[in-house]
Amino acid sequence: MTRELMQRELVINLTTGEFQVLPITDPRIIGPVDYGWVRFNEERQAAGRPDPDIQTWGGGPLAASRIPGARRLVFCGYSPSWEGFYVSSFGGGAYVMHRIGADFVCLKGSAAEDSVLILNHKGGEISVRLEPIDPDVIWAGYASAPPAPPPGEELTSPQDWGARGGLSSDDDYLIGFYALQQAVLDRYRGEFDEEWVRVFAVGPASRHSDQGIIGSNQVKKGRILPIDDWAGRGGLGSRLLQRHRIAACIFGGDWEDPDLKDSKEIDSYFMANYGQPMIKVDLGATEKYRYVPGFQTGGTFGVNYHTVDARLLSFNWRSVYQPEAARLAQHTAFVREHYLKQFNEEIIQPKHFAHCGEPCSVACKKYDRIYKKDYEPYQALGPQCGIFDQRPAEELNHFVDAMGVDAIQVGGVVSWIMELVHDGSIVPDDFGFPPADEMRFEFASDTAHFDLELDSRRNADYAYQVVFALLFDSRCAVFRQGIRAAAKALDERYGRAWDAPASFDSIRHTTPDSAQDASAGTESRNTNHASRNTDHASRTTHNAPRITDHAVYTAHGAAGSMVPNQYWVPGMLAPMPMMGKYFVYYGLDFLPPAELGKKCVERFVYELFNENSGVCRFHRKWAEVIVDEIISSHYHFPVDYKAHQFALARQIYDLDGAAVAPWETERTVDAVWQYLEDIGGENPKDDLRAWVERFRADKWAAARAYWDELRAGIAEAFAAGPAAIPDQRAPGPAAKVDVLGQK
Repeated sequence: MTRELMQRELVINLTTGEFQVLPITDPRIIGPVDYGWVRFNEERQAAGRPDPDIQTWGGGPLAASRIPGARRLVFCGYSPSWEGFYVSSFGGGAYVMHRIGADFVCLKGSAAEDSVLILNHKGGEISVRLEPIDPDVIWAGYASAPPAPPPGEELTSPQDWGARGGLSSDDDYLIGFYALQQAVLDRYRGEFDEEWVRVFAVGPASRHSDQGIIGSNQVKKGRILPIDDWAGRGGLGSRLLQRHRIAACIFGGDWEDPDLKDSKEIDSYFMANYGQPMIKVDLGATEKYRYVPGFQTGGTFGVNYHTVDARLLSFNWRSVYQPEAARLAQHTAFVREHYLKQFNEEIIQPKHFAHCGEPCSVACKKYDRIYKKDYEPYQALGPQCGIFDQRPAEELNHFVDAMGVDAIQVGGVVSWIMELVHDGSIVPDDFGFPPADEMRFEFASDTAHFDLELDSRRNADYAYQVVFALLFDSRCAVFRQGIRAAAKALDERYGRAWDAPASFDSIRHTTPDSAQDASAGTESRNTNHASRNTDHASRTTHNAPRITDHAVYTAHGAAGSMVPNQYWVPGMLAPMPMMGKYFVYYGLDFLPPAELGKKCVERFVYELFNENSGVCRFHRKWAEVIVDEIISSHYHFPVDYKAHQFALARQIYDLDGAAVAPWETERTVDAVWQYLEDIGGENPKDDLRAWVERFRADKWAAARAYWDELRAGIAEAFAAGPAAIPDQRAPGPAAKVDVLGQK
């Protein structure tokens, strides 16, 4: 039965406390990214500045249905870390948020003091109120925690924050984000049905940095479960607290939407495209995230680490300088036979699986005790920091989560700092970091030179001290500007600044190593790797390398940056208008840069099929094929979904695309170069060989040319219009983009 698409927005003026519930009548708005983008631009134009005081969140048009994976809560707003419009989401949130009786929420202005936002629906009415809260006191410890320090007294050591996982030995002492979330639930739980309530909150990183994130745990029968999920990129938690003064939101209600509950109707869409009912299609399409029998593992952690092989990134990307044999040996000894083995024995074999908080048979969340484990955070705060053992990795990751900070971003910063201290590029005492001899940060690939338990523990302890200092030690203020701004400031401080390749103008870095590479001709790839690994840090014509050159990030705006997702592919470094997400092509296969740029635009469009529909991308194999058909057929809302998402992507590109900056660091350039060396093998095809030779001759000039062609391909794809974007057809070619899931 065809129905009208009837959606409502809840607009809250935090300055006055007033709110309105309004119907959505704008034909541009179908999903939560549409809504966030339209309201963001309205406020941006009215305010006359690029960072308007507005933040939105909401679910997609299928949030009330029985379709699994369709209930992500999608946040939109200005990203202080990327310096542009940004989108981030967490799983299962719209399953409960939908019960407040509104599809979208829009915050304007700022509360008078740090506050909890309370959203409820009872007896046919939506209620909204703000209540003051002191998050700093609660972050310091909640429940059986010792008293918080008196006002004006600083926390002086990590031990003041309790146990590293955010819990004390008796499991009832919470810190950071976890403490605030629990305190808010305890304070207001009596106002909600215990099955229809959820909290999202921020941690100390939202106070002290631009990298704070928004977290939320599943609530079952009034009890917070250990399955946390995160709107984890872009610093939208920092924006929520610093600009709007919202530290947490508790939400729920009794509103029920009877729409799309008919299993027969839902199955009909899947039967028409796949010849199978919804549940069978969904289980098949999400195998990687559930369990892959052939690999005897599952989830992002299990499948990605099973398949990454020699493409494993470690020790702040230093692994890219190693020959393939050394990288493969590291993966075998450190990951397959230890880090991954622990995961499989402790999580996969006992089947410790759960979902994000909505009914979903995929059960993608893999956990052990209080620790939920995913690939990206356990990679950025794992091998990249020289950690290959589950015990220290889980403690470090959980502490970072308690601090409410972007795990990928802070992992990139911490591993960079560890390398700088290890190599003597910065003085650790200047920032309150431990001395270099307290870590083990040289690349290793055999257990004779790296004790997987002891050295991983040393590195995790060091990383833990760095994270604490970054947030709470005033000597680390420079790092709170983000990795890009911090790198440039440190270059100035230590006299390393030179005419940096911010625009690659008139730059040619001919160095002994690059000259040797250029003349090497047909030398073996392993010889090239070995020569570059000898002293890759000295490949500038200056007395000392820039501190910036040890970092890996994509750059945007005057100081915006994003540590890339943990895949060694150039797509993750592409000049797209919103980086740090999967809005790019991250296939392992080599594509000429212009073609790669076009492919990134294609993926941007189809990733919006997911995000703008409130659908988890783990279900993308079917969502990118038929989610538009479900929406258009069920609702009286005929729309060319591909053209709609393309138009949205193009508008974001038009606003923020010009601010993307070329690669600024040597490590970033080398990562692209070594990918090209690695992917081509001994006999690369002509187009790939040509790029390899250009990088060997002059890597900076080649990198700029590569980046320019990538960007030209992006511009060409947007100019070509939606018709140039290939249609997705069952059984869903999007599966091919997940390179670590293919083997």
